[in-house]
Amino acid sequence: MLHSMKKKPISALLLAWLAFLLVLPSPADASSVKLSKSTESKLSKQIAASSSAMKGMLAAQKQGLAALQMKEDALDTAIGSLHYNNGKGLTDVRARIAQIDGAKIAKLTKDVNGTKERYKPLFALYTSLNTQIKDAKFLKLKVLAATLQAQADKLRPATQLARADIRLKEEALRAAKAAASAKIKHLRAKLAEADPLRSQIKSVQAVVSGSKKNISPVIKTLNEAIKAGSGEGTLQSITTLVSISRSIVEQKQRVHAFETRITRIIRDTKAEIPASGT
Repeated sequence: MLHSMKKKPISALLLAWLAFLLVLPSPADASSVKLSKSTESKLSKQIAASSSAMKGMLAAQKQGLAALQMKEDALDTAIGSLHYNNGKGLTDVRARIAQIDGAKIAKLTKDVNGTKERYKPLFALYTSLNTQIKDAKFLKLKVLAATLQAQADKLRPATQLARADIRLKEEALRAAKAAASAKIKHLRAKLAEADPLRSQIKSVQAVVSGSKKNISPVIKTLNEAIKAGSGEGTLQSITTLVSISRSIVEQKQRVHAFETRITRIIRDTKAEIPASGT
């Protein structure tokens, strides 16, 4: 396998699949808002030592953050699976579209070439007779010219039928190619409906990346508030982290929805391709 890959260039379909996989979420993307064990421990101690009212608010925010982290992890897993399967699906469907009516066209092409080859001797003989007729007439050999003309006249119907046979087969081939081209154009246009969705996924991922940049400063402020024993400061920081986490989860839900729509587009396009690809 590796040996053959060295000899052959990577196909356009494979390149397209690899490009599609570049936006696949990585394991590192899970739980964007991640507190260290040390911060978790110190936060728990602060909550335990806080007043009843503050304890309730801090605990609620901490639980909310944990729930969002779990939700984000689940989304990343689902998105990763959808994205990977969509990449494979797009590659498979594009390959099958390219092969539509391939066997039929190959058969008709072979038929045309075979028919032309079969009639070659007839055409060659007819052409030769007509050449000899011209030469005989030029040399004023009337008897020979008449004899050759008689032979040519006998061959003319056969050559006409042969040309008609070839013409019919060529027309069948042209019609098959036109039909295949129309099918391919339709299915590629249908599959192309996934392209705007893929662009939107990239845009959403850019938004997520921007949100993630705000996490580290807030966690730093959280650690400072915990160290200073400021319940209000800690609550404000955790509330901000919950807000960031919720925003990221909402964006990833959008990505999941886009990937799901891409799955449907691939499925619907595939359903229009006969199992034989013809």
